[in-house]
Amino acid sequence: MSSEEGTKDIKFLTFNTWGLKYVSKFREQRLKAIAEKLGGKSNALALHGLSTAHSGVDDYDIVVLQEIWCKSDWDYIERKCQHKYPYRRLFYSGILAGPGLAILSKIPIESTFLYRFPINGRPSAFFRGDWYVGKSVAVTLLRPSSADGYPMAILNSHMHAPYAATGDAAYYCHRSCQAWDLSKLANLYKLAGYAVVIVGDLNSKPGTLPHKFLTKETGFVDSWEQLHGEQDLAHIAKLEPLRQIEYGGTTCDSIMNTWRSMRQPDEACRLDYALIDPSRLETVQACVKFTERIPEIGSFSDHFAYNCTLRLRPRNVNSHTHEETNRATIVERLEIYEDMLRVLGHYKKVANWQKMWRGTHFWLSVLCILVVHIAITFTSNRAGWSSVFWAFFLTVVVATGLIDGLISFLFGRSEVRALEEVKLEVLDAKLHAYRLLEHKI
Repeated sequence: MSSEEGTKDIKFLTFNTWGLKYVSKFREQRLKAIAEKLGGKSNALALHGLSTAHSGVDDYDIVVLQEIWCKSDWDYIERKCQHKYPYRRLFYSGILAGPGLAILSKIPIESTFLYRFPINGRPSAFFRGDWYVGKSVAVTLLRPSSADGYPMAILNSHMHAPYAATGDAAYYCHRSCQAWDLSKLANLYKLAGYAVVIVGDLNSKPGTLPHKFLTKETGFVDSWEQLHGEQDLAHIAKLEPLRQIEYGGTTCDSIMNTWRSMRQPDEACRLDYALIDPSRLETVQACVKFTERIPEIGSFSDHFAYNCTLRLRPRNVNSHTHEETNRATIVERLEIYEDMLRVLGHYKKVANWQKMWRGTHFWLSVLCILVVHIAITFTSNRAGWSSVFWAFFLTVVVATGLIDGLISFLFGRSEVRALEEVKLEVLDAKLHAYRLLEHKI
């Protein structure tokens, strides 16, 4: 952490490590290589044609990680990095596993807090796992580096993944709701006087509704774009893969990543961010990291890492906590609220349908059980073997009916209420925006 006449430069790294147990290829070897590189040692091979800024061993002040889902991996990272990062935290809360979020810091940690998203996939999508790991926001509050400096709040998140470009499997509403909650948290910490950084794999491209919430609703800027200017995504998609990394900051689905080499070149995108409050932080450097390849294995992860150096501005004691919002910003937010209400309305129909048919399946299963018990009485006298068939049939009916019943009565109702809550929050924000707009006229 450098110091220049009252300013503080803090070097960040965010990295989705692809640490799924049994699913991620070469997980143990890759996570060990990541730990060793963060600890200061690496034998990984740099990509030919990419500048040296994107490779080599670097020293960071704060490292935030996603998809650390195996305790053994975290233990190894701690052992290898404890000499460089004395302050560390893995966040645990989840159903089958924790959210996979972790932080390594040279700056003392004052407090931590985990906020679990109330809208986060469905338990029926067990093969996707988002609901079971409990996607969350890991909040870490750091000690101010100087008496006149802002304390920092690091909001590390890994939002719900999209499993399709459109439709129900895209989980667009889920990510939008998560981004809404995350923006509210960011605004609260901003009002409390923190220099806030929203960081992590946000699974949202620029221009999408979740991304708009995290920027337009908070007043935050993308650290990459603050340094390099607004990105032309169509132009970046046409660049050569190495140039996409260098000039577009693409961290995901690059064909230069061995685990994504089957993708099309124009699919490369940027999903890993550090979104910052420009009134308190300034980006002085940004680039893609962990682009090298581990010998005989491949890339470190299915994502590349994102690194940025942020300059902490001196605290302005005369600055006002509530910033003046101009008319154009208010109008833009109103449009975003309308988009969100449409997304919520569409998905609420899906959620109600899911709840209804699963509940119907439960009651039909109850009826089926009664009918089968009667049927067994007649068929067992004529064919004794039929009892085995009916026993197996009943087992399937009871299991599937009970599972769907629990999902409908417990999860289904909870999700519909959570959607209604977000809708009311957006309506409150919309009403407030209209009031502000009246004062601007």
